[in-house]
Formats: sequence, structure tokens, C-alpha cells
Amino acid sequence: MVMENPVGIIGNYNIDIMIGNVNEAPKWDTEILADRYEQRIAGTAGYMALALYNLNIPSVILSSVGQDDYGNFLVKALIERGLEAKGIERLANHQTCIGFVVVNKDGSRAITTVSGAHDHFDLEMYHKNKHLLKECKEIVICGTYLLPKFSLAEALVVAKEQRALGKKLYFDPSWDPNGWSEYTVSQTFELLKYVDVFMPNETELCHLTGKQNWRDALLFVSQFCGEVVVKLGSKGAAMIKDGKIIIESGKNVRAVDTTGAGDVFDMGYLFAARRGDDPSNRLALGNTLASLLITQSNRTTYPTLQELMNKWENPIKS
Repeated sequence: MVMENPVGIIGNYNIDIMIGNVNEAPKWDTEILADRYEQRIAGTAGYMALALYNLNIPSVILSSVGQDDYGNFLVKALIERGLEAKGIERLANHQTCIGFVVVNKDGSRAITTVSGAHDHFDLEMYHKNKHLLKECKEIVICGTYLLPKFSLAEALVVAKEQRALGKKLYFDPSWDPNGWSEYTVSQTFELLKYVDVFMPNETELCHLTGKQNWRDALLFVSQFCGEVVVKLGSKGAAMIKDGKIIIESGKNVRAVDTTGAGDVFDMGYLFAARRGDDPSNRLALGNTLASLLITQSNRTTYPTLQELMNKWENPIKS
């Protein structure tokens, strides 16, 4: 099944250097050994675009990279897949954003990011390239807390404009490295008034709201956004819609690398929503797609539509 309308993704598109697997992160002035490393297409936008590509859904990314080998790698990756690359701004004299990710043997990870060209992605770049989003039915704003010149105020401008054009707005902000300031919290709630689907993970949601558990946080955020989905890691995912909380348990699999799992879940959920699935099925399909991903040791391939449907229609009992 080919779905012709692309998904517009506005946010962080970068390189990740994965280092794994380790028992613990290194302490200062010490050295540890890992058994592998991998350079991969990453950032929330990258993980989303590749997940969509294997579900036969094209995407258009608006982001920024440096005029360097890493930037060339990222642009080439889109072109090779027949995806639109004109929305990627190439910035001279700036490095492409790189995340250095240390993966624990249990699949968890720690990330240090050099933001580089992402520090300069701004509203002007969005306006320059927004015509590329014309055929998109859904717009995903992502990684906003990691883009200092495309922060919540700028995201609000985009959300209002795209919503007025009849687009469905998804928002996955990622972690706030600046500590969830009062400004971040208040502006996020303002933005959510123009968002159709808000998709944080459990930790992000609790920090945003100041609540101790995700249920209370979910109820609180539902005052601002009509459809809130919270990713609960191995516990699965939950959502609130029209005041009702719906929960779908996670798949019982051995996690090898959880990096990008939340982003891939988002696109599984979007895929199911586009099919017209009910809320429970959207969560379950997102969980299934993420579970297929985290059992892989690398991201040279992504779960295909056929693999997803096989797992979905004929679940493997653990």
C-alpha cells in the first residue's frame, strides 16, 4: 500500500555516532572498551523519515546541516531514497550536528550532542522552504528544545500557520537540555493549544508538568491538547482522548538498542491514524513497530511494512 502524500517534518536531522555495548558510562579520566560503533542517520527527524520510508510513506524534512562530509552524508541519504532534500539548509562554516551515544548492554543510552548547524535553524529557513510542505497532510514539529533559534515561540508561529492550512499537527519536543524552565513550560502549554497530537515520553511529560506519575501528568496536559500520547518504554504507551485514558502494554522483547524507538513509535502511531485505526490500535501498532526496531543492533535497516503487518496480524508469543 503506497500512501502518496508525504509527512512534513520540521526539526533536528543529524548524525549519531553510536558506541556500544558497555556496562556503564566512563568516569572522568578513565577509559572503557566497547565492542562496536556505527555512524547513522539520526535526530528525531531522521529516525522518523526512515521509519516512514519503510512504511511506504514519503517525507519532507526542514532542517539544517553543515557544509561538511556529515552534511553530505545526510543529504545524500534522502536523495538515494527518492525523498525531498531541498528543505535541508547547508550552512557554510558550521559543523553538522552530531550526537555521541553510548549504549548500555540493557539497551539504554546516554547522549552528548554537539549542536553545530542546528544552532542556526530558524523561522526564516522555515519560511524559505515551507512551500515544500504543500502536499503534506500531517506536520510533525520535533526536537524543538534542541533548536535555540527555532524554539517554542517560532514553533508556535509554524503551528498556527500550518493548522490554518488544514494540516494535522504532531509535536514531539524531545528532552529539554536547559532544565525545563518556567518559560519552557508556559510556552509549551501555549503551543499545545494548536497541536492535534502531543507525543512526549514518560520522563518528559512528568518534568513538563511537575507531576510524579504519568497518569496525573496526562490528565493535566489534556487541558491544553485534545490528544496526548505518552510513551512508557517497556511498559508500552498510553493516551488520553476526550477525557478517557487508554493503555496498551509493550511487547516482551529483548532490547538491544532503544535509540530512536520513541520516534519510530510516533510514526507507527501516525501510520495507524492515517489508516483510520481506533486509538487502541494506534498505540498497539506504534508499540509493535518500536519493538521490531529495538531488537536490532544497528539502524542500517528499518522494519518494513510487511514485517510490521506480519507481526501485527500474527503476534509472536513470548
